[in-house]
Amino acid sequence: MWKRFLKNKMAVLTMGLLITIALIGIFAPLLAPNDPYENDIFHKFAGFSLTYPLGTDQLGRCILSRMIYGIRPTLFLSLITMIGTIGLGCTMGLLAGYFRGVVEEIIMRAVDVMMSFPSQIMVFAVVALLGIDVRNVILANIFIKWAWYARMIRTNVMKYRDKNFVLFSRCIGSGEPFILLRHMLPSIASEMAVLATLDIGWAILNISTLSFLGLGVQAPIPEWGAMLNEAKNVMTTNPVQMIAPGLAIVVVVAAFHLLGDALRDTLDPKEVQGE
Repeated sequence: MWKRFLKNKMAVLTMGLLITIALIGIFAPLLAPNDPYENDIFHKFAGFSLTYPLGTDQLGRCILSRMIYGIRPTLFLSLITMIGTIGLGCTMGLLAGYFRGVVEEIIMRAVDVMMSFPSQIMVFAVVALLGIDVRNVILANIFIKWAWYARMIRTNVMKYRDKNFVLFSRCIGSGEPFILLRHMLPSIASEMAVLATLDIGWAILNISTLSFLGLGVQAPIPEWGAMLNEAKNVMTTNPVQMIAPGLAIVVVVAAFHLLGDALRDTLDPKEVQGE
């Protein structure tokens, strides 16, 4: 698998790019040229310079420093959202696909109800109900998206529940938890990896959108969507303030989607059998 992955130049490139961006976010205090919260009204809208490589915003804050610190909420909150979503969705999908019967009916009817509403409207409703806070944004995204994961994973589980290795495990007396964790979960791990990678881009866009609308990360915390919100009023006089975070969101989301496509090609059973 790793050999096939390393042969895919796009996969290596996107993985390297995402790891680099994550490391920049982790070591932001060491790499940022200035304090992202420091206001200097006398240097507002400053141009490119050694002190301010991307200039400054309407409050004289270093745009590059805020971009670097903005990696943390933009990327890492999206990862937390994805982990929570796939954790809940995987649990429900495994139970529904493996046990069938009443368990499946209860879970899938809940999935049908969740998927019958527009996801973005439901996110707004949950945030409005719980209050404007980044933790509520994460909960809202998990609450809405888990149903999609549950349905996809249930379908994959149903392909494997009657395979010979699962039937043999039942015959020798293995318990249901053992079968779920040691047989079913590894069998669908590749599909889960592809779904998770592709879905991080959705989480980034959703969190950035809510922050842009003032419902997510709140000022003065640097976050790419919130930076777009601050820049919308000066996009004609200081376009770099909007272009920088907007371009960063596009690049990161595109990188995750390209990585997801590469993983799908690498983990494709037909490719594995062809070798």
